[in-house]
Amino acid sequence: MKAKIVAATSVLAASVAAQQTTWGQCGGIGWTGATSCVNGAACTSYNAYYYQCIPAPTTTAGRTTTTTTRVVTTPTTTSRVTMTSRTLTTSTRTTTPGTSSRTTTTSSRTSSRTTTTSTRTTTGASGSCPTNFVSTSGKEFRLNGKKFYFAGSNAYYIPMYGPNDFGDMDAALDAFAGSGLKVLRTWGFADFAGPQQDYVTVFQNWSTVPPTILETQEAGLPRLDHVIAGAEARGIKIILPFVNNWGDYGGIDLYVQKVVGSGGTHDAFYTNTAIKNIYKNYVKTIVNRYKNSPAIMAWELANEIRCAGTTLSASSSCNPSVTTAWAKEMSEYIKSLDPCHLVAVGDEGFFNIAGRSEYVYNGGPGIDNAALTALASIDFGTFHMYPIPWGMSWDWGNQWILDHAAQADTLNKPMVFEEYGVTRDSGLRDTYHQQYHNTVFANSIAGDMFWQFGTTVPNWGKSYDDGYSIYPSDTYEWQTFVVDWAAKMASKNT
Repeated sequence: MKAKIVAATSVLAASVAAQQTTWGQCGGIGWTGATSCVNGAACTSYNAYYYQCIPAPTTTAGRTTTTTTRVVTTPTTTSRVTMTSRTLTTSTRTTTPGTSSRTTTTSSRTSSRTTTTSTRTTTGASGSCPTNFVSTSGKEFRLNGKKFYFAGSNAYYIPMYGPNDFGDMDAALDAFAGSGLKVLRTWGFADFAGPQQDYVTVFQNWSTVPPTILETQEAGLPRLDHVIAGAEARGIKIILPFVNNWGDYGGIDLYVQKVVGSGGTHDAFYTNTAIKNIYKNYVKTIVNRYKNSPAIMAWELANEIRCAGTTLSASSSCNPSVTTAWAKEMSEYIKSLDPCHLVAVGDEGFFNIAGRSEYVYNGGPGIDNAALTALASIDFGTFHMYPIPWGMSWDWGNQWILDHAAQADTLNKPMVFEEYGVTRDSGLRDTYHQQYHNTVFANSIAGDMFWQFGTTVPNWGKSYDDGYSIYPSDTYEWQTFVVDWAAKMASKNT
């Protein structure tokens, strides 16, 4: 998830201050609050609509510490934001169950379900792919001809270390591999407008339209190159999303703002031809760059697509059929470039069930996980889970897992529990991590990936404790919910 933050409320409160606090908004189109930052922070532009007070990098102990913050607001207005000091930018997620920016359920929405009984095996166009590429067989993954159940985690920040901080990348990958986790989900996007400090990773520079892809510059894709090569050397598999639904590292709203301009809605990303061509060009660059690497487990269309985003709302015409049509077009395009790697959507797993009133079940966010996962060009399903921000209970989380396990059974495709977490300060972390793991292990869930992997690296230090992260210093949680859990999931492969 990249984090959940109640930062949205603190930003609004800070707008009346003479100087903005660290991590507060300090500029952007429509911003009327403070435009200067407190001592030790610099106002940094992420796009025309959002400037943020970021801690200035130190000149002594090497770097500012990375911060990946998740804070949860109320169930009715929840903003999940991942903020990373040293300009691992902000990761904003709006998990609001039903605001005006979301589409609402109408009587015309219907539930989309597909039943598949035959075993489905993914292969390349020629009928075979390298055995060290992950494939599928029915509800299971396969690797080197054997079952591949796995525990993994999210660590979006690893490609963001810089400049030339390959030692930090290596240290993070070493820690990940040493934990026994097998699959790493990290960002394959970093979109910015305008010049940035040298420590800011930029994969696409939106100073011009179409944007420039930084294929050779140190601050660009060479940083991702090192992560992919390092993962391959350590036997780590990577899930790589191409764009974010939320505002951190650019996101879908940046595409719309740059191409459509003012008045554009978030869902123009799914229908505007110029935007789709820019997205395809970026996808082609990334896929062609890494399509021969066994480190890639799967390409992911996006992180958490919805009809609405961080800044831009949805149009009245956006609904699950719009996002599903986009996913079909883009996944088929990726398969035309690379038939051997798996493709997933990266959605949160929301359902679109007629007659249900709950936000997560009624298609309100503009997502139909069943329709998305059923696409022939999508190899496995994903779902995320943050019960409290979604207005649900911790206990309900077990039902959410069961719902998606049942869908894996129905569609006969693997299902990955791709993001979830329990905050440390809830006092319920141990209880519910254990419950969720028990439910996953007993049902048709092929992979489990908590949010998120915490680590300490030589230059940038400890990744910020967002309340969800699990570190080696969390002795019981690390041993039980990382090391032992990874071994237990791997035991299903024997």
